[in-house]
Amino acid sequence: MDQPPMAIAVLDEYHLLGKRMVYSVLRASGYELKDSGTVDGDALVSRVVRDGIVVLLILVLMLPSALHIKRVRELLDRAGWRPFILVGGAPFPFDTELWREVGADAMADTAAEGVAVVRKLLENLPKGHRA
Repeated sequence: MDQPPMAIAVLDEYHLLGKRMVYSVLRASGYELKDSGTVDGDALVSRVVRDGIVVLLILVLMLPSALHIKRVRELLDRAGWRPFILVGGAPFPFDTELWREVGADAMADTAAEGVAVVRKLLENLPKGHRA
């Protein structure tokens, strides 16, 4: 599949079920993505920049972890790297503006919705962003 580098991570938590589901659904839909596992913000930024990640999926279960996404976006901006950030997890449906507040580009409530968001993004992504 002609796609840019993509990665998925759980930020500052150890609840991996949601990530496993989203990862599996994306892979079953034909997408390749790096599984960054559970990472803190600094490690995630380092990996994203190092690997040239263009689409980054971040999943969280708790609000404090969701709020850390804002720091990840700030660190990526400082590094001169602006990946598309798609977020998901329990805090986002409760506050429908939270994804914007943390600097994400989109939010998905379910794994299937995440695939739809990724598909739409890739359809509209300039050719220069593809691997």
